[in-house]
Amino acid sequence: MFDWSSLVQHYGYLAVLIGSFFEGETVLMLGAYAVHQHILSFWPLVGIAMFGGFLGDQFYYFIGYRYGYNFIRSRPKLNKKFKRASQMIVRFPTLSILLMRFLWGLRTIIPMSFGILRYPAMRYLAVNLLASFIWAFVVISVGMQVSHWLHVFWHMLLPHQKKIIIIAAVISCIIIARIIYGRVVKLQDHSE
Repeated sequence: MFDWSSLVQHYGYLAVLIGSFFEGETVLMLGAYAVHQHILSFWPLVGIAMFGGFLGDQFYYFIGYRYGYNFIRSRPKLNKKFKRASQMIVRFPTLSILLMRFLWGLRTIIPMSFGILRYPAMRYLAVNLLASFIWAFVVISVGMQVSHWLHVFWHMLLPHQKKIIIIAAVISCIIIARIIYGRVVKLQDHSE
């Protein structure tokens, strides 16, 4: 697994481009934090994330279009997801493209399904471009708000950190004592 935090810190927009192609929200949330810390800028981050997400979706569309149903048939989990995704695509094709990056668990199979079902490539491309922008803008905006509120929350806790450490230590001791007591009782019950 990649350490996206370190990659974003060292490679900035390039890490976001690659991460948004593969990973998604994790990288965008880290990018949003980098914007909050004035390391990256908001609109270039949105543009790069949009482009990376767009390329990833187009890649999966191409895989589906090129290899068709045979690609999924040998993969039972993908096959099951394909059936769910294709039902949604047939009923709501444009909405499926607009929401596919927000549908965790179906994010890879939905673009593949569009390719397998031979959805018109130019229409898919146009709607996917809009969908990628919406996804990048929403996730980064939410990430910036979360970063802001975590920053505020952290500053509220700092003056009380000694009290918090003492409370956490007491609670930890109680939990450890309870676990040890439970195991001792269990051992006594088994020995009788």
